[in-house]
Amino acid sequence: MKKPAVSEEMAIDELSVFLKKYKKREFRKGQMTNDRILDEYPNVIDAIMDGLLAFEDAGPKLTLREPIETETKDKELGVYNVAFRTRVKPSDQSRIMDGINIQTQQAKYVLKFLSYVTGLNSSEIDKLGKEDYDTINQLCSVF
Repeated sequence: MKKPAVSEEMAIDELSVFLKKYKKREFRKGQMTNDRILDEYPNVIDAIMDGLLAFEDAGPKLTLREPIETETKDKELGVYNVAFRTRVKPSDQSRIMDGINIQTQQAKYVLKFLSYVTGLNSSEIDKLGKEDYDTINQLCSVF
């Protein structure tokens, strides 16, 4: 079994620092506890512990557990890392929602939102492994 790069406690602390930027009210009211972080972001915690997720100045950067490779296995065309946008401007939100009935097309909205935040196109998102998809989805829920 591979030894974690950082302990669970350190991973929670690292994620807490990041979450405080976006969930100030929950932290201020004492609603965002370590147990809640573990419940809501288990894959994110695992990715931090395994050294696959780093919170850089430009935003989070995830190294995929299962890289998206082309049929020819061309390394230059594959996707190995995902850099996240950490802000969705109102005009961008409007473009993401354009043409979507949010009450009946939630899956389509989630796909467009994930695509915007990660810079991946929908076919790349379809090719993500389950753990990578869940990690990305949990992290995107912050924004």
